[in-house]
Amino acid sequence: MSTPALQIESLVAAYEPGLPIVRGASLSLATAEILAILGPNGAGKSTLVKAAAGLVPIVSGKVWLHGRDITQVPAHRRVFEGLAFVPQTENVFGNLSIGENLELAAAILKLPRAQALAPVYAMFPDLQRQRGLLASRLSGGQRQMLAVARALIANPRVLVLDEPSAGLSPKLVAEVLAQLRLVRDSGVSVLLVEQNVKAALAVADRAAVMVEGVERIVADVQSLRGDPRIAELYLGRHVVAQPTARAD
Repeated sequence: MSTPALQIESLVAAYEPGLPIVRGASLSLATAEILAILGPNGAGKSTLVKAAAGLVPIVSGKVWLHGRDITQVPAHRRVFEGLAFVPQTENVFGNLSIGENLELAAAILKLPRAQALAPVYAMFPDLQRQRGLLASRLSGGQRQMLAVARALIANPRVLVLDEPSAGLSPKLVAEVLAQLRLVRDSGVSVLLVEQNVKAALAVADRAAVMVEGVERIVADVQSLRGDPRIAELYLGRHVVAQPTARAD
């Protein structure tokens, strides 16, 4: 088997000592795959991906990026290891134009501006056409696309997103998630937290359902569609008794 793009092993993470939110979760993201993390509110989805990105303290467990242990690597250094994170909110600078947002990312990473921006503009031609427009004037969907594009300036091997569809209309949700397929097709692995189950299953290759800080089901999306266990887990019935099921 090939080395996973991102591997999370028995991860325990907490904002406060002694109060873990993630309680031993394990996930494996393949190269050029979209893996969606689903689950009810409070399941620990966002905490899990933030811990993987170095933004929440890890109590125990490991995070591996293409076979390299990055558990103790500071968050600001993980981008240089090949992991980029797009938060749910405050993910662009509204007082800067589209072009300036992207140029700033290139400058911070000390990358040649033209060389860094060319592949991103090729993937997001609408951003190039409107590159002089202030980010504050963008729609919610356009802001999310700009946030993803800015993250891709670092040429990551793994892109992690927290609720990219939050607050968007169904049409914009479809557009934003469709762009993630282009990202995957370029060879980047994508891990995303998503509350919109239908939209997530439409774009992902596999999905993990988390409950109470642990993954309960990890399977390909075809297997998950119509699976009655998802409703049970979301509604909180038989959660403790439900064994973890995996399908590759």
